[in-house]
Amino acid sequence: MTSDHGQEDGARFHSAVARTGVTLVGRLLPGSDLIRGLEAVCEHHGVKYAAVNFAYGSLSSAGFKTLQMPDDGSNRPTLTLETVDSRVEFLGGQGLVCSDGLGGRATHLHGSISDETGRVLGGHFEPGLNPVYNNMDFTLQELLDVELVREWDTETATVEMRVVQMGDQE
Repeated sequence: MTSDHGQEDGARFHSAVARTGVTLVGRLLPGSDLIRGLEAVCEHHGVKYAAVNFAYGSLSSAGFKTLQMPDDGSNRPTLTLETVDSRVEFLGGQGLVCSDGLGGRATHLHGSISDETGRVLGGHFEPGLNPVYNNMDFTLQELLDVELVREWDTETATVEMRVVQMGDQE
């Protein structure tokens, strides 16, 4: 069972048809990690794959990766860890709760933050580096009939999502 591979109007893509299941609405409490907290909510409700429709709130500190061009003249950007070691507002985030292909979770969440000066930063938020300060409100939408796996992609030389069609949608 594989996803649909297409090329149309110059666009190359992989896609699959997903049905939506339950919608989870909630709040992560102070001290919870942003990524691990969203994964724990999915686990608690028996949700394997989900779209993070939105998340917003505050973090005690933040850790995320941004794409940086290397100084060595290479044309391939690299992901570089950025950290902010003070309280920030998490302005918004969205992504996917996926599998790591080894039985664990691999959540891909992009978001933006603002510091006490109003400076806005953002990128790919990392697990274990984003403790909730006051709150983190969220909605998660369960995705059925697909398998979402984060794995190494040889074309991009990064970890990307592989989508596999499951169930009756093939």
